[in-house]
Amino acid sequence: MFRISAEAKVHSTENPGKVLRALETILSGENQERMIGYERYICIESRDHSALEKLYDLFRQQRILDVARKTLRKGIVGNSTIFYLNKQVAFVNRLNFCDEEGESPLGPIRVEIEYQNIDYLIDWLAPFTKNGSEVKLVKSFP
Repeated sequence: MFRISAEAKVHSTENPGKVLRALETILSGENQERMIGYERYICIESRDHSALEKLYDLFRQQRILDVARKTLRKGIVGNSTIFYLNKQVAFVNRLNFCDEEGESPLGPIRVEIEYQNIDYLIDWLAPFTKNGSEVKLVKSFP
Protein backbone atom coordinates (compact mmCIF):
# COMPACT_ATOMS: atom_id res chain seq x y z
CA MET A 1 0.00 0.00 0.00
CA PHE A 2 1.20 3.49 -0.88
CA ARG A 3 -0.28 6.87 0.01
CA ILE A 4 1.08 10.41 -0.01
CA SER A 5 -0.70 13.52 1.18
CA ALA A 6 0.17 17.17 1.61
CA GLU A 7 -2.04 19.58 3.50
CA ALA A 8 -1.92 23.18 4.58
CA LYS A 9 -4.12 25.49 6.56
CA VAL A 10 -5.56 28.43 4.61
CA HIS A 11 -5.45 31.56 6.75
CA SER A 12 -8.07 34.27 6.24
CA THR A 13 -5.39 36.54 4.72
CA GLU A 14 -4.31 33.94 2.16
CA ASN A 15 -5.48 33.26 -1.36
CA PRO A 16 -6.62 29.59 -1.49
CA GLY A 17 -5.38 29.34 -5.09
CA LYS A 18 -1.88 30.24 -3.99
CA VAL A 19 -1.97 27.68 -1.19
CA LEU A 20 -3.06 25.05 -3.71
CA ARG A 21 -0.23 26.09 -6.04
CA ALA A 22 2.27 25.61 -3.18
CA LEU A 23 0.89 22.11 -2.58
CA GLU A 24 1.03 21.28 -6.29
CA THR A 25 4.76 22.10 -6.25
CA ILE A 26 5.21 19.07 -4.01
CA LEU A 27 2.87 16.52 -5.57
CA SER A 28 0.10 15.91 -8.02
CA GLY A 29 -3.11 14.18 -7.10
CA GLU A 30 -6.69 14.76 -6.07
CA ASN A 31 -7.21 17.98 -4.14
CA GLN A 32 -9.91 18.66 -1.61
CA GLU A 33 -10.88 21.28 0.92
CA ARG A 34 -12.10 20.56 4.40
CA MET A 35 -13.09 22.50 7.46
CA ILE A 36 -11.98 21.65 10.98
CA GLY A 37 -14.03 23.90 13.18
CA TYR A 38 -13.53 27.36 11.68
CA GLU A 39 -10.21 26.47 10.07
CA ARG A 40 -9.97 25.76 6.35
CA TYR A 41 -7.48 23.23 4.94
CA ILE A 42 -6.49 22.26 1.42
CA CYS A 43 -5.15 18.75 0.90
CA ILE A 44 -3.74 16.85 -2.06
CA GLU A 45 -3.64 13.07 -1.82
CA SER A 46 -2.52 10.30 -4.14
CA ARG A 47 -2.10 6.54 -4.07
CA ASP A 48 -0.04 6.51 -7.26
CA HIS A 49 3.75 6.21 -6.96
CA SER A 50 4.17 8.74 -9.78
CA ALA A 51 3.09 11.43 -7.29
CA LEU A 52 6.62 11.17 -5.83
CA GLU A 53 8.23 12.45 -9.05
CA LYS A 54 8.06 16.13 -8.07
CA LEU A 55 9.74 15.54 -4.70
CA TYR A 56 12.27 13.22 -6.34
CA ASP A 57 13.22 15.89 -8.88
CA LEU A 58 13.23 18.81 -6.42
CA PHE A 59 15.52 16.97 -3.98
CA ARG A 60 18.03 16.54 -6.81
CA GLN A 61 17.64 19.95 -8.46
CA GLN A 62 18.22 21.68 -5.13
CA ARG A 63 20.94 19.20 -4.14
CA ILE A 64 19.34 18.53 -0.76
CA LEU A 65 19.44 14.73 -0.73
CA ASP A 66 21.33 14.50 2.56
CA VAL A 67 19.05 16.86 4.49
CA ALA A 68 15.97 15.29 2.86
CA ARG A 69 17.13 11.81 3.88
CA LYS A 70 17.82 12.93 7.45
CA THR A 71 14.43 14.68 7.70
CA LEU A 72 12.47 11.77 6.22
CA ARG A 73 14.20 9.26 8.52
CA LYS A 74 13.62 11.49 11.56
CA GLY A 75 9.88 11.61 10.77
CA ILE A 76 9.31 7.84 10.63
CA VAL A 77 6.28 6.66 12.59
CA GLY A 78 5.43 3.02 11.88
CA ASN A 79 5.07 2.63 8.09
CA SER A 80 4.93 6.38 7.48
CA THR A 81 7.16 9.41 7.45
CA ILE A 82 5.89 12.88 8.26
CA PHE A 83 7.71 16.12 7.51
CA TYR A 84 6.95 19.81 7.13
CA LEU A 85 7.78 22.28 4.37
CA ASN A 86 7.64 26.06 4.28
CA LYS A 87 4.47 27.04 2.40
CA GLN A 88 5.81 30.36 1.05
CA VAL A 89 8.99 28.76 -0.28
CA ALA A 90 6.98 25.95 -1.95
CA PHE A 91 4.90 28.62 -3.72
CA VAL A 92 8.04 29.66 -5.66
CA ASN A 93 8.80 26.04 -6.62
CA ARG A 94 11.48 25.41 -3.98
CA LEU A 95 11.66 23.26 -0.85
CA ASN A 96 12.64 24.30 2.64
CA PHE A 97 12.13 21.90 5.54
CA CYS A 98 10.74 23.43 8.70
CA ASP A 99 9.27 22.53 12.07
CA GLU A 100 5.60 21.92 12.63
CA GLU A 101 5.03 25.39 14.06
CA GLY A 102 6.94 28.64 14.21
CA GLU A 103 9.40 28.61 11.32
CA SER A 104 6.80 29.23 8.64
CA PRO A 105 4.84 32.44 9.39
CA LEU A 106 1.72 31.26 7.55
CA GLY A 107 2.03 27.71 8.81
CA PRO A 108 3.76 24.75 7.20
CA ILE A 109 2.73 22.19 4.64
CA ARG A 110 2.42 18.81 6.33
CA VAL A 111 3.52 15.92 4.11
CA GLU A 112 2.88 12.29 4.99
CA ILE A 113 4.12 9.33 2.98
CA GLU A 114 2.86 5.86 3.86
CA TYR A 115 4.39 2.69 2.42
CA GLN A 116 4.73 -0.86 3.72
CA ASN A 117 8.55 -0.62 3.51
CA ILE A 118 9.18 3.03 4.38
CA ASP A 119 12.95 2.52 4.74
CA TYR A 120 13.14 1.26 1.15
CA LEU A 121 11.08 4.20 -0.11
CA ILE A 122 13.35 6.70 1.66
CA ASP A 123 16.44 4.96 0.27
CA TRP A 124 15.01 5.44 -3.22
CA LEU A 125 13.64 8.97 -2.77
CA ALA A 126 16.64 10.39 -0.91
CA PRO A 127 19.53 7.95 -1.19
CA PHE A 128 22.67 8.09 0.88
CA THR A 129 25.28 10.17 -0.91
CA LYS A 130 29.03 9.84 -0.98
CA ASN A 131 31.02 13.05 -1.30
CA GLY A 132 27.86 14.89 -2.33
CA SER A 133 27.23 12.59 -5.30
CA GLU A 134 24.13 10.47 -5.57
CA VAL A 135 24.87 6.76 -5.31
CA LYS A 136 21.69 5.50 -7.01
CA LEU A 137 20.40 6.85 -10.31
CA VAL A 138 17.11 4.96 -10.62
CA LYS A 139 14.21 7.34 -11.31
CA SER A 140 11.20 5.05 -11.52
CA PHE A 141 9.96 3.67 -8.22
CA PRO A 142 10.27 -0.14 -8.24
